[in-house]
Amino acid sequence: MDKNYFSTILLSLTLAFSHASLATSISNFNDWGINTSDLSSSHSGVHSIEEDQHSNYLNPGYGGQEYDAEAIYTTWDNDYLYVGIMTGRLQNPTTGWAPGDIAFDLGSDNSYEFGLVTSSAAGSNASTAGIGNPGEFYIVSEWNYGVWDENGNHVGVNSPLVDINHPTSVKTGALSGSAANFTYSALKENGTWLSYGNWSDDKHYFISAKIDLDLFLETGDTLEGGFSIHWAANCNNDWLLLDVPAQPTTVSEPVSLSLMSLGLLGLGLHRRIQKRK
Repeated sequence: MDKNYFSTILLSLTLAFSHASLATSISNFNDWGINTSDLSSSHSGVHSIEEDQHSNYLNPGYGGQEYDAEAIYTTWDNDYLYVGIMTGRLQNPTTGWAPGDIAFDLGSDNSYEFGLVTSSAAGSNASTAGIGNPGEFYIVSEWNYGVWDENGNHVGVNSPLVDINHPTSVKTGALSGSAANFTYSALKENGTWLSYGNWSDDKHYFISAKIDLDLFLETGDTLEGGFSIHWAANCNNDWLLLDVPAQPTTVSEPVSLSLMSLGLLGLGLHRRIQKRK
């Protein structure tokens, strides 16, 4: 038996368990392994997109850092999808635009069938606040879309010209359940703001949630077919879209454990044969 053959088996098993072993350990911001300089995750099992900027509609006069959509992170195991959002917007503002909800698009066809509510605040623009309470998960019938058209022109709330490619908050829908471990926290330590990204003076907030995969079954789609996660504040001054490609079919836990046992048994036999030689 070829030693390389067993190395291949062990590598495949390691990759198969990479999502599960990481995801089951995520319970707060620190578990995502986020690098302070570029906001990327140091964990190989995390899919992410990062864009820390001070440009376009984030300049002073357009809200600046407060409306920055900085990063989206996701991973999963056999039971849950884990999602993290980094932004400059606080959860419950009394003025300005409220933070948007997290939109999920199974199949990545721009349908955005599901939404996770992040805030019940209306800010200064109650008509765009959407429905629900933080942590609630909805099958979405209709989204709010901010105040800009596809070319970046200001068209106002509920305009027929608004850019519908970037959902902001759940406008109507059916409550399907709630995420576990939902948090929306300021990134502080002992009262001092932690420094992340390119600008050390920026204030950062992190949204984190653990979503039961059964909540995604209503449409008949699965994560294995590929999916997208979108986030923006309710004004849509800045947005981020994370596309996760189609994945191999998840191996059930009993089967995967059997495969691991078989691989280790084979490796043991290989070593015994080598010793006899």
